[in-house]
Amino acid sequence: MNTTTEKDEVQRIKEVLDKLRNEGTVLLAYLYGSYAKGNSHLRSDIDIAVYLNSTDEDERIEAIDRILTACDRDIEILFLDDEDESPFVIQEALKGIPLIEPDKDKLYDVNDRVLHESESIRFRRELAYEA
Repeated sequence: MNTTTEKDEVQRIKEVLDKLRNEGTVLLAYLYGSYAKGNSHLRSDIDIAVYLNSTDEDERIEAIDRILTACDRDIEILFLDDEDESPFVIQEALKGIPLIEPDKDKLYDVNDRVLHESESIRFRRELAYEA
């Protein structure tokens, strides 16, 4: 993050995520991408990976809305609880900056799932390459 404004934007998002964590709605949240690496620019969006602890669509929409309206900058959300997300992207996101105290059990579960998925993909690629 390069400026005070960027730090303020992330802080506002963090405050919303802290509230959602206390409510039990968000179990994991990481800042990744250009903001986490410190090389954001004027048009950079804020990349956040979150694990939403709800299958109720209305609850999920409300949580997402609260996150997206936390600041004026565009926010891109990667859903760690979505099994259709790329395991490779999730692994990178989890290397980012934690924005809330993570639920350790859920973090272990997500890491375990994406490790198995990514290894399975690598194995299938190797088999295809050898064929």
